[in-house]
Amino acid sequence: MNIVMTESTPSFSCRYSLTLSEAQEGFALATFGKKKLTRFISPMISLAIIIWGVSLGLAGVGKIYVMIGATFLLLHLLMRFFFLPRMFKRQYLRHKFGEVEQGIDLYQSYGVLMAAGREQNFNYTDVVKFIAGRVSYMLELQDKTVIILSKAAIEHTGQRAFFESIFQKR
Repeated sequence: MNIVMTESTPSFSCRYSLTLSEAQEGFALATFGKKKLTRFISPMISLAIIIWGVSLGLAGVGKIYVMIGATFLLLHLLMRFFFLPRMFKRQYLRHKFGEVEQGIDLYQSYGVLMAAGREQNFNYTDVVKFIAGRVSYMLELQDKTVIILSKAAIEHTGQRAFFESIFQKR
């Protein structure tokens, strides 16, 4: 399909409301997607403390190091896989993010984001990161604004390839 981009009418237009799974994945792409190495630093330090404790011997001071390392590792796992996802879900439901209609219109040289009745223009050159997840897309702009888009809504427009090509070029 050959789509002509103009400045007067959007070449691509999509309206959507994010589901909980789309919002969670988008948040994960925005946070963990940026720092692939740093999310492993805390568990690696915890494992190093445990190994150091074992090397000192479990009869004396090493036992304390093993307990401290195991505690840090357990706390990290609880935060990452239990506490943070529950807090995110609670905030999602409390602030009714799923009820807010969002949208994106793409013109020849810029795009328009819509959320909660407000519009924000952005230039395509402002997009520094584009990540396609399982159920959502994530765009990051130069000013650190993160946009989470519903992959199902984009596919529903029938212009998924066109949408992806706009941001993958950049």
